[in-house]
Amino acid sequence: MQKIKDFIYYNRKDIILYFIIIFLIIYNIFLTLSNNDFSNEEIVNNDELLIEKDDEIINSKMIVDIKGEIKNPNTYEALDGERIIDVINKAGGLTDKADVSNINLSEKVYDEMIIIIPSKESNKEIITKNEKDSVVKSDSKISINNASIEELMTLDGIGKTKAKNIVDFRNKNGKFKSIEEIKNVSGIGDALFEKIKNSIKV
Repeated sequence: MQKIKDFIYYNRKDIILYFIIIFLIIYNIFLTLSNNDFSNEEIVNNDELLIEKDDEIINSKMIVDIKGEIKNPNTYEALDGERIIDVINKAGGLTDKADVSNINLSEKVYDEMIIIIPSKESNKEIITKNEKDSVVKSDSKISINNASIEELMTLDGIGKTKAKNIVDFRNKNGKFKSIEEIKNVSGIGDALFEKIKNSIKV
């Protein structure tokens, strides 16, 4: 036992050095494992972000049906924010017989929208409708989801400012789910809603 004590005493510096070296080795191993775990977590998080971005892109895609005097009538994929003119270009452009004088080519498209391009000979009013609604112009009620500023201004008590507020609101928040939601638009209260409720639809 005394020999062991003597050995430790005379070699204490070397023993301390060995312990320090062993500690540093264990510490480095621990750091390496921790960094690997962090990297793997970061990779997983990045993959989740990519999946979310892919889902956003998929959700922003719409299917629009265009027919009539168009070179390639068919259904086309459109992105959020695209307009009727963009779909026309995707369909190869208009035929020589097409009449777009009554079509708002800058109107934004929406999912399941149907665009009908009339001929010059037909001399018909236009034009855009979806599967659930009748032709926009043929309905006496104004669609607060699809109407232009000019169309909204035909409503009793709705001037240019309020009409623009309606369009800005739906562009920012999405389509109205009920006509009552128009009261969320700045400048439209209960009294004005009562005046226009029988003249509007979603």
